[in-house]
Amino acid sequence: MALFILTYGYNETDQRAARREEHLAYLNTLAEQGSLAAAGPYDDLSGGLIIYRAQDQAAAEALLAGDPYTIADVTKDRWLRAWRMTVGSL
Repeated sequence: MALFILTYGYNETDQRAARREEHLAYLNTLAEQGSLAAAGPYDDLSGGLIIYRAQDQAAAEALLAGDPYTIADVTKDRWLRAWRMTVGSL
């Protein structure tokens, strides 16, 4: 499986708070299934980063598309790219 990095910011919407529990539950499910390596917000809470494990770009995009934050348009400036880890472990 390949690694994919997603970075994003937040739209100004009340949906962020309303969908937060669903978003976290979705990410926890992905982690349990082995499709998520790590996720979390930036320290200033202006956005966040998610590291997916997926077969290819299309599979990573499908993981992103299923996120309640994506569905509710909570996030903006999404940037999803394949990433090669050369040092460290996840």
